[in-house]
Amino acid sequence: MRKFTVLLRKEVRELLTAQILLPFLVTVLVFVAMGNLIGQQGEQAEDAQAIAVLDRDGTEASAGLAAALEQGGFAVVPLDAGASDVPAALADVNLSLGLIVPDGFEQGLAAGEPQELQVYAVLRNFSFFATRDVGALSAVLFAVNEGLSGEMIMALSPGTDPVALKNPVRFSENVVIGTTEARASVLEVLTFVSNQTTFIPIILFIVIVFAAQMIATTIANEKENKTLETLLAAPVNRTGLVGAKMVAASLVALLSAGVYMFGLRYYMQGVTEGLGGGLPGATEAPDAIAALGLALGTGDYAILGLTLFLSILVALAIAVILGAFAENVRAVQSLLAPLMVLLMIPYFLTLFVDLEQLGPAVRWFVYAIPFSHAFTAAPNLFLGNYQTVWIGIGYLGLWCAGLIYTAGRIFSTDRILTMKLDLRRKRT
Repeated sequence: MRKFTVLLRKEVRELLTAQILLPFLVTVLVFVAMGNLIGQQGEQAEDAQAIAVLDRDGTEASAGLAAALEQGGFAVVPLDAGASDVPAALADVNLSLGLIVPDGFEQGLAAGEPQELQVYAVLRNFSFFATRDVGALSAVLFAVNEGLSGEMIMALSPGTDPVALKNPVRFSENVVIGTTEARASVLEVLTFVSNQTTFIPIILFIVIVFAAQMIATTIANEKENKTLETLLAAPVNRTGLVGAKMVAASLVALLSAGVYMFGLRYYMQGVTEGLGGGLPGATEAPDAIAALGLALGTGDYAILGLTLFLSILVALAIAVILGAFAENVRAVQSLLAPLMVLLMIPYFLTLFVDLEQLGPAVRWFVYAIPFSHAFTAAPNLFLGNYQTVWIGIGYLGLWCAGLIYTAGRIFSTDRILTMKLDLRRKRT
């Protein structure tokens, strides 16, 4: 045990170098900076949200429309009623949104005739913020339309409920999870679960790629610098040597996962605040979320952590085996390509499709990839599919044991010093 501890400390010291730590620390700082920048830009856009209104009607109805825009959060900038070139007028006041109220607007409404408002949007870029003001304007105009239509219905038919007339059928949404049901918006429930599980596949993908490259590069570097020969000559068990490398890399990977999680959460917080607040979720339907049992307890997080840890170990074991074939550090990237493929298939599929809806052959092929169980663990825990999660943990454990044994066998012979896989074409 003492020898293993010494090896573990050595491997951790070799992994926690400036060359290893600096890239992912810089990445996290970039995430934090981008989140802060997007949040600040969103606040500036909120303060500068304005719309130019060209009122050619000049009536009480058009004035009420301007008041509705102000209530919707817009700063109304009136334009000269005689202006003919609206884009030029918008450029003069440096605004991106314009609205024209036509002459006869109030008279037409009084006669029950639909009126057309012209909206101008000057696009200076194609970012998310370019669509924000337009989306807010559409929401305000929809509310104005609803209010005016209600007034017209009441004027034409006193005593009639405009809401009942415009929406004769109402819907009550109910969500069923397992044997539990609750009255809630399906979109709110899906958004809540998505908010809780979105980061896990992203973080797992980044961490596995980072850890695999780290340990494979370390082994290739030891072979290239001839330090692996000295290490193998030491009176230590070869399997213990492999185990020390993997445990050290997994600890560094878990540390990086926590740092990446912090950076991504800070980034997404800045994005949601910058684009106008968070998404619908538990804050809008707390009773339904609680009734459906959509909350992970301490035990659930422990199970999830075990799944992620085993997935990282499997990836590291594959990286150790592939790294043993690397002749030098430059060859590592090519040799890790199979691992990247095994990661990308379940990563993208679990993001966009329901694996249970796939054909049997495709479904079993995806489930045969060990990383699929890590990507689906969190949703299964929310759904209460504990048996599925534990089967995935057992499957990951078998992969981990088999790969560690294989890696130990490779390191148990001196062929580890000479074995290589040259992917370059042979010259004739």
